[in-house]
Amino acid sequence: MKFKLLSIGFTTSNYASKTTMRTSANTIHKATYINMESKQESMSNFAEFLKKGAQLVRQTEPNTALWFALKKDNHLAVFDIFFDEKGRELHFTGQVANALKENASQLVVGGWDQGVLANVCNYDVIAANNFNLNMVLTAKEASYIVFKANPGKSHELELLLKGGSQLINTTEPKTYFWVALKTDKDTYAIFDAFQDKAAQKMHFSGQVASALQKNAEHLIAGGWEKGVLAHIHNFQIIASS
Repeated sequence: MKFKLLSIGFTTSNYASKTTMRTSANTIHKATYINMESKQESMSNFAEFLKKGAQLVRQTEPNTALWFALKKDNHLAVFDIFFDEKGRELHFTGQVANALKENASQLVVGGWDQGVLANVCNYDVIAANNFNLNMVLTAKEASYIVFKANPGKSHELELLLKGGSQLINTTEPKTYFWVALKTDKDTYAIFDAFQDKAAQKMHFSGQVASALQKNAEHLIAGGWEKGVLAHIHNFQIIASS
């Protein structure tokens, strides 16, 4: 089985400009997460498709600050970080999105409409650690957590998350990337990228996790067990850009 994306010719002209572009916690403002169930017979092809996609993002999307392809069991996910809304719009009309649309019926359960578009979650970035782009691109593991604020507690929760970004900077050198996100008035998410599984495990016993656990009953719908732990998704990073 051959997919259109795999046959696109690659150049390196845009790669240099992207890797030297200033990327910091203050320059990223938008994010998108898409979780897709792979067709059983297409898992290896889908994974290879996304790895090729990472190369294409580097070369053609200077306004996509970070792009991750993730794998967990029979699910593959994409997590993107953008400098602004325009960058997100350009991404969804870009070569990778178009290639996925053309091949979704072969790769994704539910195809393009039900398997991809129906699972798009768009976020605003509310806090991030001071990350080193080159280190982030070497990360091997990732976690994604989505949770809801208790009524009237969104502001307090956001303050806690903003403080968490500073704790990551000072206490977790192997958490290469940490970003707090918001999609509506009470729905939040955290995405992290780690050096390895040991760093991932250490993060969940670190100061940020402890602060979230301490305040979860007060701030988060469902508390720590049902509101946070039940919604943690751990992934292997199979490609990044």
